[in-house]
Amino acid sequence: MKIQRMLVIKLHAFLACFILPLASLYFVSGALYSLDVKGQVDKQVYNLALDRPFSPDLARLSELAKVELDQLDLVQPSGDPTIKAKKDSYEYRWGDLKYLVEIHSTDNPLEVELTYRERNPLAQIMRVHRAEAGYPIKIFSVSMAISLLIILASGVVLALGLPKLRRNALFALSAGVLALLPIFL
Repeated sequence: MKIQRMLVIKLHAFLACFILPLASLYFVSGALYSLDVKGQVDKQVYNLALDRPFSPDLARLSELAKVELDQLDLVQPSGDPTIKAKKDSYEYRWGDLKYLVEIHSTDNPLEVELTYRERNPLAQIMRVHRAEAGYPIKIFSVSMAISLLIILASGVVLALGLPKLRRNALFALSAGVLALLPIFL
């Protein structure tokens, strides 16, 4: 089967145009992250009394969180709340890109600790970079990685298909492989 050059060029160009904005977000946020720039998170902690001992009851903890956030005049996150096992107890988490509510048990079984976090835009971008912004972002991140591999592979196919570029393309490809080897040695 002969590779249709124009089809490869179109695939390469359209994927590059589509992925460029998200890839730019990842590249810039990755550079900032490596410079230890992570954004600001406003964290508030409240101790709440319970009418009966703490238990990992999602409906009960969700209701408690909603009532307390309303009383404290804090914005409720979107997203679905979850309960995860943590060491010897459980952790309630309810959050989105901007807000996060966590409820932890304390030494007192009739008291819990509610932590409320509000992230500034830069901290939100860092959550996207680390794929901590929910399932849709994880899907988009994996799609971007696959798309970038297709873009790079199609660029190699195009470069190797041109006689004037083939030698330099092979040299650059070999240099790239050699640059990767020290990581594993």
